[in-house]
Formats: sequence, structure tokens, C-alpha cells
Amino acid sequence: MTPLEERNHTTDTPSTEEAVTADQLTNSHKKWLKSILGLGALEAKIWIASSAQLVALMCGVVFLLVTSWLLLIALLATVAWYAGWSLLGIIATAFITTLLSSFGLVYLIRRTLQRMDLTRTLDAIIATDREDD
Repeated sequence: MTPLEERNHTTDTPSTEEAVTADQLTNSHKKWLKSILGLGALEAKIWIASSAQLVALMCGVVFLLVTSWLLLIALLATVAWYAGWSLLGIIATAFITTLLSSFGLVYLIRRTLQRMDLTRTLDAIIATDREDD
């Protein structure tokens, strides 16, 4: 073997110390994938715990808002009572006010749901046949 062939032969094939078997490569990739998936699972646990806490806080806020709304209606009913309104007129006004506010909330919910349409995002990502012409 010439010195050039010997040099090419030694640089092309790794030594026995550098050689990695398929099992070692598979095991190292499995360990890497396990650590990545473990990190993802930990992130998911943090997100779930934070989401549960956020839902509990939102329920508290909703409860306080409903209580405040009812106290406002009671305050206005008391003022109307002292102003000389009949009890039937006060209850009817409170009912109509609550009903109109619920319709307002339903309108806001519908408008928000219409804005959450995913077709605009899909159309931006994947062009339809009509846009290709």
C-alpha cells in the first residue's frame, strides 16, 4: 500500500475508538427524544395548572360582577321607591333592564364568535382554486 493510499484509508474509516454502533446511536436519540418529550410534558402541566387557576379567577370575577349588577339594580329600585314609584313599576323596570342587558351580551358573544372564523387564516395559508385563476 502506498503512503497516499494508507493516508486515505486511515482518514476515511474511523478508528475503533470513534466507531459508533447503531445501538448506541439509537439509544442516544431515544434519550434525547425522552428529554424533549419530558420538557414538553412539564410545560403542558404548567399550562394546565395556570389555566385552571385562570378559570377559577374568572369565575370569581363573574360572581362579583353579577353581585355588583344586582346591587346596582337594588339601589336604583330603592331610589325609585323613595321617589314614589309603585313596586310593580320598579320590578318591571328591573326586569326589562336585565333582559336588555342580556340581549346586549348575546350580541357581543355572537360578534366575537363571528370574528373567530378560521377560514380567513386558512385562506391566507392555503390559496383556494378561485384565487389561483
